[in-house]
Amino acid sequence: MHLIGEWKEQQFDYRDSGTGPIILLIHGTQSDYREIYHVEKLIQAGYRVIVPSRPGYGKTPLRLAESPVELATFYKGWMQARGFTRYTIYGISAGGPTAIALASQNDAACSLVLACAMSHQISLPYQNVLIQPLLQRPLHFIQWVLWTYVKDKLKKFPEEASVRMVEMTSLLQRSDIRSLLTHEDERLLYAVGLQNGPGRGVLFDITQQLERQTLETVSCPVLIVHSQADRAVPFEHARYTQRLIPHAQFIESKSPGHLIWIGPSARRDERMIERFITLNHL
Repeated sequence: MHLIGEWKEQQFDYRDSGTGPIILLIHGTQSDYREIYHVEKLIQAGYRVIVPSRPGYGKTPLRLAESPVELATFYKGWMQARGFTRYTIYGISAGGPTAIALASQNDAACSLVLACAMSHQISLPYQNVLIQPLLQRPLHFIQWVLWTYVKDKLKKFPEEASVRMVEMTSLLQRSDIRSLLTHEDERLLYAVGLQNGPGRGVLFDITQQLERQTLETVSCPVLIVHSQADRAVPFEHARYTQRLIPHAQFIESKSPGHLIWIGPSARRDERMIERFITLNHL
């Protein structure tokens, strides 16, 4: 269910679906409350999944928060105000730093799942140029053009467009990616491609930083799932998190790229995540 929330005189949108133990899912770049990855299966498994649109995505203004710690503080207060005293935090991709900050020194956090998640700032070519205020409107337009192109190709050539989508965030060759994708993967990528789109939140994503101490003070159970073929969020992010949170469990995904929900180990990875969440909700 799509809802509009208000907390601390700030409005934002979110999805709240399912019944049972609560999972607060922090989505990645160019997504919003409509996040597709794993959500429906978690609901079917008996969980209540809450997905707020992060700053600059959906109807959530970019000004909602300026850093992962500030956004985590906002979510923590909002969840507490709703009377939620126990919940799992599930961070995806660029939602990772906020998920980590929310789990740090938070008695309400049952566990933390980090799926292909950032743990520190990503270094991009021309990053200092990309974050300039005057360039944000042109960059948003470029995002819109690219996503319009992707959606058009997905409708006309869904199989090949799916391979190209994975290739953009993969270290593998195109032929290897093609051999690893199933029809179910292609259907998922088709849905993602039609749902995702441009957002001003990219500015939040590429500038977010997280202090080492924030990771070191995460005491709840942690599960990291990451693929070595990930180009978008390099595998080193998973290793960095594991070094600073030594009690974290780690699963190496066999995904052909950034997205752990596709590829030969996708359902295994999802089941391991579900099992981890269930064990730590007891």
